[in-house]
Formats: sequence, C-alpha cells, structure tokens
Amino acid sequence: MPEAAPSPGVAQWHAQRGQLTALAYRMLGQWAQAEDVVSAVGEQILSMDPATATGVRRWEGYLRALTTRRAIDALRSVQQQRTEYVGTWLPEPVDQALLPEDAVANESMLRLGVLFLLEELSAPARAAYVLHHGLGYSSSQIANVLEMKPAAVRQMLSRAARKLGRAQAPQREEAEVKGLLARIVQAIERADVPELVALLDAQVILHSDGGGKVRSALNPVSGADRVARFLIGVQRKSPVGNISLGQVNGAPALLMEREGRTDLLTVDMAAGAATRILLIANPQKLGHLGAAFGPLPG
Repeated sequence: MPEAAPSPGVAQWHAQRGQLTALAYRMLGQWAQAEDVVSAVGEQILSMDPATATGVRRWEGYLRALTTRRAIDALRSVQQQRTEYVGTWLPEPVDQALLPEDAVANESMLRLGVLFLLEELSAPARAAYVLHHGLGYSSSQIANVLEMKPAAVRQMLSRAARKLGRAQAPQREEAEVKGLLARIVQAIERADVPELVALLDAQVILHSDGGGKVRSALNPVSGADRVARFLIGVQRKSPVGNISLGQVNGAPALLMEREGRTDLLTVDMAAGAATRILLIANPQKLGHLGAAFGPLPG
C-alpha cells in the first residue's frame, strides 16, 4: 500500500525547517541548539491532535510562534550557563551555505556583532526584537506570539532599541569590509602599530572567545592602541600559518590558522574603521564553517 501523505502541519514543518532553524538561531546564537528546538517543534506537530491541527489557519505563523516560544525556554535555560562561561561568550559563526536565502537577505539580524549584542536582552525581549527586525512583525503580532499586550511589547522594543544602540546600524559594502580586513592583516603581519591604529576606531572594542579551550583575552580589550598591540602580540607569540577569507553570518570573515588552533575574526565598521572586533577561537564553535574560504584580496 502507498504511504499516506503527511499532514499539512508536518508538510509545512518540512518546508519551513530551514527558516525556523534560522529564527531559533537568531534567538540562541548556537546552531545545534536551534536545530534541537526546531526538531522538538516537529515532534509536537507530529503528535498534534487532528482536531487541533484542523483549526490552524496559517501554518507559517503557527510554526514561527511555536519555535519562538520553545527558543525562549531554551535561552532561559542557557543564560545562566553563559554567565559562568570562561571569558566572553560569543555567538557561534555559521557558514553562509547553511542559512536559508530569505534569512541571508536580512543579513543585519544575522551578523555576529548583532547576535552578540542581543545577549544583553532578556529572552522575551530578544524574541520581540528578532521578530520585529528580522521578520517584520508588528507589535500586535508579537503580542500574540508572546501572549502579551501590544503596549507592553512596544515598551519592550523601545527599551531594547535604547539598550542595543547601534545594533541595527547597516553593514558596509562587502568589498569595503573585505578591504579593511586585508589591511588589518597586513598591518598585523608587519607589526606596524601606527598603521593598525589608523584602521581602528578610537573606541574600538575587541572581544575574544576561547571558552577555556585555548588562550584568549578573558576581558574585552578597548581602545585603538591597546587593541592594535594585543593583535600584534598574539601574532608574535603564535604566528598565523594560513589566512583565508570567507562568508559567515552574512558578512566577510577571516579564518586564521595557527599552530594548535584556528581563530575566526570578524569586524563591524563605520567611517572606514573597525568599531568592534570579534575573535572566536573556541574550537567547539567552529564546527559549522564550510570549505568556501579563499585567499584575501590583493
């Protein structure tokens, strides 16, 4: 006998799985946890009572709501763990090929710098911010998902925007970012502090994540001169054997291979200078990078 066709809910879950995983990832900052959340949503749909399933009018919104609520629960459970993390906790970078096209189209909500800033929000506030800025949800729509009043959602979004400041600042042209990364590498390799300082914003901040697995700065490094000397000092102690350029989280990134470790470096920039540098060296966070890294532009 031919197999029965999947229910509309299960079919919609399969069709939207990539988008739902990207939504949960923006909530959690970790891809495997996002996949676990979406798998749990699939199990919930599969075991759903037929009468309840029949009452679902719009599966896309329903699945997003279930994913958001489960992601909130998952985030609450890991937030305490992240406060006990060795050094600074940074989001897990994800290769561009893993991300659905519609998520990449709104790359500003995928950038590692934005996901890092979202860590400052409570789980419901982060959900509201992601739904609003990532999916274009109105306050009323978010209120339905979070089971809150629209006025409370608007207030939460306003507080989040004030707290995050430049989180929604537009990313620069890709070629501009790649050029800045190339010049930063050249200055580091030449151990040219003045040149490197000139490429950094005066108030630049560097965050490094080794997770206790490899050596890294346990606290943020602030100021152009201190950041420049830190990066050049790392190079002197552990020279880079190979540097390649790729695309993660909707933005260019450097993969720097050293003896016994690999670092991923990304920058946020404004007015031609790096304003934030994220250096991810925890090997447990580099498992979702693909092979699409190539040479730096000349």
